[in-house]
Amino acid sequence: GFDALGKRFKHTRLDPVLMGYDIPKELFRKLQIAAAVYISKCLPGDQFTVEEDELLERLKVQYDEIHNITPNGMIVPKRHTIVEYNQLVGAFVSIINSCNINDLITSWHIPLNLRVKFGEVNQSNLLRHHPTEHAHSDSWAGESSESVTTHIPIFGDLDRNYLTFFTPPDNFEEEWLGALPSYADGEEIAKRYTRLDVKPKKGFLYYHDFGGLHASYREPNAGPRITIDTTFV
Repeated sequence: GFDALGKRFKHTRLDPVLMGYDIPKELFRKLQIAAAVYISKCLPGDQFTVEEDELLERLKVQYDEIHNITPNGMIVPKRHTIVEYNQLVGAFVSIINSCNINDLITSWHIPLNLRVKFGEVNQSNLLRHHPTEHAHSDSWAGESSESVTTHIPIFGDLDRNYLTFFTPPDNFEEEWLGALPSYADGEEIAKRYTRLDVKPKKGFLYYHDFGGLHASYREPNAGPRITIDTTFV
């Protein structure tokens, strides 16, 4: 299935379970603007910010005033943001359409996740069942193992704050992708994987097979980042 996906569009194969797609520049800029407008709508005040540095500074100052954000950093849609959120989804769909893969997709995980990760780990979040800082496959949280993760870096310190990917060993077993009570319960499985030397770049869409693992990762003195991610079967 993953190989069939890669036959549909020009891409860089980074690993058997990971490929990168260079998003057409006009589609990526449309996504950036839609993301910035959506985030601005979620911040207090009526100011709409589309410049990256200003947006990140507003997030830093006003983060605690965002009421529709989860412990894992997802800014979720609410009634008062539906117009801006739909514009964001439309920009994402345009990128997926450019890959010519729609007939291979059975279903999408919704809603689309716009995620903010600051430079320091929220320690209380690590005590939850599914913190993204633990190496994991989303199948451990109950999603179908026949799925693919999509990931698009949009803004921020992507050199020091990024999603890191892991590739499975040659003796990979499908049963490793079963649901688990928490990501921490997959620690022994994760130890069998090898971390890839890949830093996701702005302007690229990454497809990652559920047979691989991924985790939020921060290097010292990291700044914030903003990304989009979701999965499909």
